[in-house]
Amino acid sequence: VEYVPGVGIDTKKFSEVVVDKLAKRRELSIPEGAFLVLSVGELNKNKNHETVIKALAKLNNPNVYYVICGQGVLDEQLQGLIKELGLEEQVKLMGFRRDIAEICKASDVFVFPSSSEGLSVALMEAMACGLPAVCSKIRGNVYLIEDNKGGYLAKPDDVDGFVKDLNKLIKNKELCKDFGKSNIDIVKKYDLDVVIEKMKDIYGGFSNE
Repeated sequence: VEYVPGVGIDTKKFSEVVVDKLAKRRELSIPEGAFLVLSVGELNKNKNHETVIKALAKLNNPNVYYVICGQGVLDEQLQGLIKELGLEEQVKLMGFRRDIAEICKASDVFVFPSSSEGLSVALMEAMACGLPAVCSKIRGNVYLIEDNKGGYLAKPDDVDGFVKDLNKLIKNKELCKDFGKSNIDIVKKYDLDVVIEKMKDIYGGFSNE
């Protein structure tokens, strides 16, 4: 049995992206001075976007916006929840996007409330972009995010927990930067080059036998 750190991601591809933050926010219809929360993932029950939408309603902060990139079977249901909570202006379902790295660079925090995950590529990409994270405390996420170092961990259905953790970051820009820098360093362990070298070691060892 051999350990391989996931499928690997090209961390440089994300860390080195340069984006005009204000222009990207205008494209997404996000006000210049807003605090932007981002999730990336299919619109399904497992990805659990509903928890963050409810947390945003409880935050009751008109300066916080939430962008979800992804498509799926729960599109209409989530749109209904957004309307029911009066968040039409603050929560935006963006559908399928090819500019995830640019949106990450224009955001303030990555939120990942899934009910179950492996080593999430979406989370690793956000980390490589230097974003702090608020995640569900589940297998996979806990391997990537250390609580109170790269972000915060809450139970998937703990709306109040997500409210509390988001509030900490909303109120402290320096903390966001510190967590983001930590995540850039942590995710390097999962870089594609690291994974490739590990695979070479594994299969090279077999061939020598």
